[in-house]
Amino acid sequence: MFVCGYHFPASMGNDVSMDVVIDRVKTESGDLSGLSTIEVTGETAKGEIIETFTIVSGSFLFTALADYYNKSDVPEKDGFKMVYFTNKYQISELSKAVDGDSTKDFCRKFDDMNLYRIKVA
Repeated sequence: MFVCGYHFPASMGNDVSMDVVIDRVKTESGDLSGLSTIEVTGETAKGEIIETFTIVSGSFLFTALADYYNKSDVPEKDGFKMVYFTNKYQISELSKAVDGDSTKDFCRKFDDMNLYRIKVA
């Protein structure tokens, strides 16, 4: 089973505990002290930017997005990487559970079918 880009043993089945995934992301994200913000763009299918958001450090959402950016093999375009549907949905659900109201409004955007790109700074 793959959740947030991490492989979990088949013995865990399809019901991997949120706590296990959260601990894995936090542990394996490494040192993020050099990062302060993540820029997120919402785009149309034609690549037209319709929204831009900034995620500041300190939340699980920030950690998960930075981890995704640093470890995914998604090609960069102008410093941005596309966040694919499965990843953005999983990150959104975990962030809602960990961060609560502080990231809920943004996470609702990740639940839609729009395209999103991220850039760390």
